[in-house]
Amino acid sequence: MYCFKLSLSGDGRVNEWSGLAAIHTIFVREHNRIEQALHYLNPHWSGERLYQEVRRIINAIWQIIVYKEYLPSILGNYAVRRYGLQLADSGYWNG
Repeated sequence: MYCFKLSLSGDGRVNEWSGLAAIHTIFVREHNRIEQALHYLNPHWSGERLYQEVRRIINAIWQIIVYKEYLPSILGNYAVRRYGLQLADSGYWNG
């Protein structure tokens, strides 16, 4: 049977579950929105610098979702605390 991939997102499951395609779309759009804002604030930054800065921000957003919402709902708050999986309240910025 021939299978045609509708999207080359880097994740082979993207066409198997519509929810995953929606999550990818949301994060790509958020990436673009943040990149536009940073470009406006820092017009002297190169495209690569913009991409890397936005990549860090998007990764932080993803980590917050996983550690504050997903893991507690899957493992429970007790297991999250027991194994030290909760996010720290401070110490993220070292600049």
